[in-house]
Amino acid sequence: MLSDIAKQKIQALKLKYPDARSAVMPSLYVAQEEYGWLPIEAITEVAAELNMTTTEVGSVASFYDMYHVKPVGKHVIEFCTDLPCALVGADRAFERLSEKLGLEDGQDTSADNTITLRHAPCLGGCDKVCVLLVDNAEQHESMTDEKIDALITKLRAKS
Repeated sequence: MLSDIAKQKIQALKLKYPDARSAVMPSLYVAQEEYGWLPIEAITEVAAELNMTTTEVGSVASFYDMYHVKPVGKHVIEFCTDLPCALVGADRAFERLSEKLGLEDGQDTSADNTITLRHAPCLGGCDKVCVLLVDNAEQHESMTDEKIDALITKLRAKS
């Protein structure tokens, strides 16, 4: 259930737009921050706050990659493997990171639920490959095997 503070944030977001429905994307971020992901309950609550249907809000949540409609680890790494990055080794780095996290085919979250690893569309750092985004907030560029190892160690220590 969304906290009163989260509901207040959503109500404040509604005031920033001429049509309250336009607050759906930032409101989903509020709910995702609260829940850690967007279960149907969160989507339903956002819909109620915005006077929208659950289907309308769910369609937005499932369309965009930045929303998590299934459980994720405490930290989410979005790893760019678009063509420019892939051409200079991002696929190899992604596979190495998957192995380091102990991920098997089809699995995207480490067994300890600490880290979720996902392919990302372009992160806008083609000149600084390998590029990744942590928790939708921290972009890391020019990632080497050593930098990736240090980042994983740091994220696990935070959890």
